[in-house]
Amino acid sequence: MTSPTRLSGESWSPVQFLPLMFPFIGRAVRRLWIPACAGLTALILTWPVMAQTIQSERHAFRVVTLTRGLQNPWSIAFLPDGRMLVTERAGRLRIVDKDFKLDAKSVEGLPEIVASGQGGLLDVALHPQYVDNGWIYFSYSTPGPGGWGTAMARGKLGRDISGHRMTGVQVLFSMEPKTRAGHHFGSRIVFDNKAYVYLTLGDRGDMPRAQKLDDHAGSVIRLHDDGRVPKDNPLVGRSGAKPEKFRWEIATCRARQYIRRPAHCGPTNTARRAGTRST
Repeated sequence: MTSPTRLSGESWSPVQFLPLMFPFIGRAVRRLWIPACAGLTALILTWPVMAQTIQSERHAFRVVTLTRGLQNPWSIAFLPDGRMLVTERAGRLRIVDKDFKLDAKSVEGLPEIVASGQGGLLDVALHPQYVDNGWIYFSYSTPGPGGWGTAMARGKLGRDISGHRMTGVQVLFSMEPKTRAGHHFGSRIVFDNKAYVYLTLGDRGDMPRAQKLDDHAGSVIRLHDDGRVPKDNPLVGRSGAKPEKFRWEIATCRARQYIRRPAHCGPTNTARRAGTRST
């Protein structure tokens, strides 16, 4: 919207031009209309800042900025009271209140996190019975022999004099082997209706690893909500195999096929369970 020309040194407000639109309305009526019109005018004038329409190849999207100040936000979990937990890949867990105001302090008490390449603090999810037990699950890149790899932990959100803190942290899973690669950490956390928790793992940039039963890379991990391995996981009891694995031979590009089906994803990257054949 183009602003009307104003004289040098003269302040201008859109409100002062509104009476010109109503030359036949009396002074008393204008006193009622001007505040309402002023509010509407202010909304219209600021609308481009509040929302932006982006046209993609197929659809138009209306994008509204809710908060600012985050660095590489990776995942969001909505708390029952309307607040949001937001992970920053650099290793910080942030809180955004229900009015979209970002807490200046990050949540303390997280395990050691390696922010390298695509790795860092990744997904965050609430336990299905969060209201009763308070458990918050998060995945991250953790250091270990050989480099670093994806891990999953859980904790409870508390508060002390210094601010918010993750308490009672329990590491439930840590992938093996670890390498120094900086990409394909995977890392989505999902619960099913029986409270099993699933964690996806990327191939860590080395696709053949997804074909190996003694390697966590390129697989879906399935655990009880406290980190125990379910007895009916397909590789339980198999010598040399990782019992946490529930699906494997996935690799990173196969996981993406459900979204965009890249041509370079070959047939060896199909998900596989024990007793089935890869096609």
